[in-house]
Amino acid sequence: MTSKEKRIQGLMKLRKMRIWMIIAYTLIVIIALVSVSGFTSLQNESVMKAKVNTLTSSLNVQLKLNLESYLSRMESVATLAFSIDDAYTYDATTTTLEEYDRLNLEKSISDELFKLCLMENFVDYGIVYRDNSKLGKVSNGTLELFGNDMFIDLQAMISRERTHDGWFAGYKSNYERVYYVKQIHQNAILVMSFYTTELEEVFDNPETMNDMAIRLTDKNYKIIYSSLGDELGHPLPDDINEAAQASTAGAVLDDNNLTTVNMTSGGWSVICSIPTDVILKEEEQSRRSVWIVTAIAAILAAVAGSAFSFMLSDPISMIAVNINDDEKERDSAI
Repeated sequence: MTSKEKRIQGLMKLRKMRIWMIIAYTLIVIIALVSVSGFTSLQNESVMKAKVNTLTSSLNVQLKLNLESYLSRMESVATLAFSIDDAYTYDATTTTLEEYDRLNLEKSISDELFKLCLMENFVDYGIVYRDNSKLGKVSNGTLELFGNDMFIDLQAMISRERTHDGWFAGYKSNYERVYYVKQIHQNAILVMSFYTTELEEVFDNPETMNDMAIRLTDKNYKIIYSSLGDELGHPLPDDINEAAQASTAGAVLDDNNLTTVNMTSGGWSVICSIPTDVILKEEEQSRRSVWIVTAIAAILAAVAGSAFSFMLSDPISMIAVNINDDEKERDSAI
């Protein structure tokens, strides 16, 4: 191989090296940018989920406290019935009073119970006796719902042995009202109820969390209240139900929803859920921006790297060309 051929071969290797330098530099830049951008996106997603998790968990706890405070206030109103003269001692099933005296006493008790009923716009606020006689306000809807076994069914709603009272919803699959019952004596039970729509003031949803669904369920995970408005008495959606049963107090994040659950002292559950795609909507916009910037940066880096490679290799090429020209001149002179 002549020296000229060697120089040509060397020049060709130099050009190939320049191409490989450009490719290698471009790949290094792209891999570095993609790695950093991918890591940043994953971190942003993790931080976003953690923040929403913390926010919804805190809100869920607050809603639970609001509910318990509301129910406690209703119970306090119920105890006012014991301040009525003879209300907690009178027994319609065993009274020995004359007809006239009995009617006057019952009217007096009923009038006082009606006054208390108006305090919180109750649907029902009355006393039911073992013989199913009633004093105070017991609505026609409640009478139709319970029928002839009203006292027995109300007595079955007593769930707290220490205080002899209890809350109940969903009697005969009717979730329009929430009932509170309290044993006055062995033959009398105080019954109080309000419409489940009254719970809207308890579960007031902040404007910043409009996409969050708030539900209150009984022990069987039937919906007592829903911020969506059309789920009353229905079972929880399957995906929410699985999350709720998986954690009675905490948060569960799956592909569909972030679900937070807190159980009340009465066994009801306050359940808040946000679709996962809503949580990641802002993060996806941020991720899209990151990848656009990454693509632009990769293109600029590749162009700059190519220019830099040409700048480094062109002087060497020029030297090789000049050497070749000088040898041609020497050959011509000889």
